[in-house]
Amino acid sequence: MRLMLSLLLMLALPACATRRPAPLPDPDPANPLARAAVEEWRVWGRIIIEGWPDHRPPDTAATPARVARLAEYWASIPGGWRIARQHQDLRLGIEALAARLAAEDSEAQPIARSNANDLAYHANPAWSAVFVSAVARLAAMPQEDLPSSSRHVRYIDAAIDRAMRDPSRAAFTPHAPQDRAPLPGDLLCADRAWVRLAHWTGRLAERGRPRPMHCDVVVRTMPGTIEAIGGNVQGAVALRRFPADQAGRVLPAPDDRPGFILLLAARQPPPG
Repeated sequence: MRLMLSLLLMLALPACATRRPAPLPDPDPANPLARAAVEEWRVWGRIIIEGWPDHRPPDTAATPARVARLAEYWASIPGGWRIARQHQDLRLGIEALAARLAAEDSEAQPIARSNANDLAYHANPAWSAVFVSAVARLAAMPQEDLPSSSRHVRYIDAAIDRAMRDPSRAAFTPHAPQDRAPLPGDLLCADRAWVRLAHWTGRLAERGRPRPMHCDVVVRTMPGTIEAIGGNVQGAVALRRFPADQAGRVLPAPDDRPGFILLLAARQPPPG
C-alpha cells in the first residue's frame, strides 16, 4: 500500500509542475489611449505573447474582421487608403487563384487558400506605427499630441519636440526606460536599427532621419511584469508581457532582440 501511494505521488508531481497559472482578467486601464488599445486587442481575439518568442502564435488567421480592422487602421493615416486597397486586391487575387485551382482540381488549391487566410500576407508594409496612430484617434487624442504616421520615429520626434518646447502641456515626456517605471497609456519603444542608440537623447542629433523602431502601448503593470499592446506583433494585435525589476522598470531585452530605448510617459491628470 505504501509503495502504491509513493508511485501515485511520483506520477502526480509532473502534472503539478506543468500546471499553468489561472488566466488573468483583461486589463481595465483608466487612460484613454490604453483603454482604446485594450478594446482593439479584444477585437483581434486576445492574443497574448510572453516576451520574445521564437515562433508565431497559433492563431494567425486573417479573418474578415481582422482584415477589415487593419484596413481601418491604414485609412486613419494620410494616404493609407492606398495600402488598404493593395491588401484587398492581394486577398482577392489569392482567393481567385484558389478558386481556379479548385476548378482544376489542383493539389496547390489548399495552399493558395491557406495563404490568403494568413496574417503574414498583410504584414508588409509594416503597420505597427499605423496601429498606434489609429488607437490614438480612437482615444480622441489630438494630432498635435500624437500625429498619425506609418513610421514610429515621426510621432516620436513630434512628441520629443513638443516636450522640449512646451513641457507643461506636452502629452508625453521622454525618459530612458531604466530611469522610470511605465504606467498605462505610456509608449514603450524599442530600437530596431542594426546600430542602436545608446540613449534616447541620441535621437536629438538625427531627428527627421529614418530609424526603424517599434512602440507598444502600456496597458497594465504588475510586480515583475509590464503588459503592453502593439500592432503587427507576429502579424497581429497582441498583448506582450515583459519582465520588470522590483521598481517596475522594464528589464533589458535579450541581446539579439530590439532593445528598449525610450519611454514616452503620458501626462497624468491632476489629482482629485
